[in-house]
Amino acid sequence: MTYTEELLRKADELIPRVSLDDYINDQNSKVMIDVRQHEELQASGTIKGSMHIPKGVAEFRLNNNDEISFDTSIYVFCAVGVRSAITGYNLKNVGYQKVFNLVAFQDILDQGAEIQSVV
Repeated sequence: MTYTEELLRKADELIPRVSLDDYINDQNSKVMIDVRQHEELQASGTIKGSMHIPKGVAEFRLNNNDEISFDTSIYVFCAVGVRSAITGYNLKNVGYQKVFNLVAFQDILDQGAEIQSVV
């Protein structure tokens, strides 16, 4: 098993895959994060109300954000679920307690999310 395969296996075990309804019904303080690259957001838009923090920097940006505590529910997504799984795994490892993988952008749209244009 390669390093990447092992990392994804660990991420899938640690970070639950959830639906848009799970996000909507979560009554806790919450944030939805799109971890795709900016060019992807420009091409296809993003989920209305989500934050954009690319994979690889989310752990650092959230640690320096006073509005998002370690108890905030964090929902991550990307194009197909790989980058969001790894980002979720990294967020758990730096201390965030409630991290969930919404998985794929198109799947979230198919569940009824509204799209927002990005320039």
